[in-house]
Amino acid sequence: FELADGGTLFLDEIGELPLSIQAKLLRAIQNGDIQRVGSDKHVQVNVRLVAATNRDLQVEVQQGKFREDLYHRLSVYPVNVPPLRERSGDIELLVGYFIENNRTKLGLQSVRLDPRLMPILLKYSWPGNVRELEHIISRAMLRAGTRSGRITTLMPSDIDSISDEIQLFPNVSNNGVSAEVTEITKDFSEMVDDYKRNLIMSAFKLSQNNWNKTAQLLNVDKSNIHRLGKRLGLK
Repeated sequence: FELADGGTLFLDEIGELPLSIQAKLLRAIQNGDIQRVGSDKHVQVNVRLVAATNRDLQVEVQQGKFREDLYHRLSVYPVNVPPLRERSGDIELLVGYFIENNRTKLGLQSVRLDPRLMPILLKYSWPGNVRELEHIISRAMLRAGTRSGRITTLMPSDIDSISDEIQLFPNVSNNGVSAEVTEITKDFSEMVDDYKRNLIMSAFKLSQNNWNKTAQLLNVDKSNIHRLGKRLGLK
């Protein structure tokens, strides 16, 4: 709050706050002052709040999980952001943005999309919304980055986690309601292990066969990556 004094403070996932913290936030909004941890001194702040959540706060209020008074304080000007599956026009823009971010981070010279890739991304229902898209593109870039060549091309095989789902569940609509599944040709846990194995090996190559750097690249704890590598037969 102090750093945002005179400006705007964005509070993400506001619905995750425990009730005890909600009470403190409400006091800060009502009184325009805060107390530092371990201090009795009140500090005046002038902050414009913007809060976001993926929960239905009205339901949370009814269930006693979110304070009604805080809900009304935060609901001065609500803005509803539809899920990604309802705004497919944003997918291409977001894909380009995430590709450029990862291209810089991975030190790749040039990246392009295989023409078959975008239709797959547009067909997928994106239950995890923008964060899922970001993670899918990041993993695809890791895989594609292991291939030689001046131009790195993202292929459908680089996003096989969602490609397989579309092929296994071709009748799943964008609202997430699934028709009957008539055939599954591969054990689900085996498919998940195959995906983890390929992803880890791609990062391992990019990290010049260094397991600790692989863990950093995948944002995984070092002990976990070693244990997972052994379980998947990679070590």
